[in-house]
Amino acid sequence: MTNSAAPCNGAQTQPGLPRSIEALLVQLQEDGARPQAQELATLSDLSLPDLRRVQEAWSTIADDRRLHVVRSLVEENIDNLHLQLGRLLRLALTDSLPDVRILAIRGLWEDREADLVGPLIHILNNDPYDTVRAAAAEALGAFVLAGELDELSPALAMRAENALLAVLHADMEPLTVQAQALESIAFCGETGIRELIEDSYYSRDEEMQVAALRAMGRSADVRWRSTAQAELDNPAAVMRAAAARSCGELEARDALEELVALLTDESKAVRLAAIFALGRLGGRRAGEMLEAMTASDDPDEAESAASALAEALFYGDPQGIPLFDETLSSWEDESDDWEDW
Repeated sequence: MTNSAAPCNGAQTQPGLPRSIEALLVQLQEDGARPQAQELATLSDLSLPDLRRVQEAWSTIADDRRLHVVRSLVEENIDNLHLQLGRLLRLALTDSLPDVRILAIRGLWEDREADLVGPLIHILNNDPYDTVRAAAAEALGAFVLAGELDELSPALAMRAENALLAVLHADMEPLTVQAQALESIAFCGETGIRELIEDSYYSRDEEMQVAALRAMGRSADVRWRSTAQAELDNPAAVMRAAAARSCGELEARDALEELVALLTDESKAVRLAAIFALGRLGGRRAGEMLEAMTASDDPDEAESAASALAEALFYGDPQGIPLFDETLSSWEDESDDWEDW
């Protein structure tokens, strides 16, 4: 009987449970304990009226709290796929804090809605922070790939490609932005992309060299296999890691033993890249090594090895669909001249 006297909205005021938009906004505007991700879930799947309420109050919330809100929800969304943050993160794209804008861009990484192309291009062209512009360039790569897969209208895909190309052809662009633009445009199959990758690979700047190696893997151009394989013993760990990942993406089976050797590399980033690559190559040898790596003391390595092992079983399945048609001898016929430069 006593339970019936409890307020009907009592569940909304209990710590850790969602509450009304108005109550949450008041808490965010006031000093005190920061709401946890479970409470912030009220900001998921906002209706248009609720979005307008949040938009009106957003600028009155302190910088550190806005950053806390976006970071908490983006991190929570990794494990909680039920969160729908699209409308909130679109609002955060215009936040005054660069870190909030970056988090919003990365939080939208699975969002392929056409309405994002314009805002991302605007950020790429106009944001005052290079790190934010680089994040936008990275995000546009997904739309370039979607265009190649016929999952996005050709006109929108071309807008994304042209924006990235403009950055790459500009003389005074920061390397951080150009490097990310190169990795993103590599998904495009248009003529001239290979030359852009080649020019960057021979750049004096290591950042562009690393971007070129990553772009090789994304290009799906198997003529880059020998170049990526040759960089597996590069003195720079960042180059070895990029080369290992590209060898996996290009299914460079000749690099198998070198990739196995990188499982004991001094750099964790290189070891993780080698694990990824072995998962893409598949086969008995790769499977055995990945099985052994699942017992690693490093939880990141063990988890990555387990995922790669499942992938290796798929790629090793004779009924699976190969990414590259190895019967096309034209690749090999052309490769000798290609590798002479």
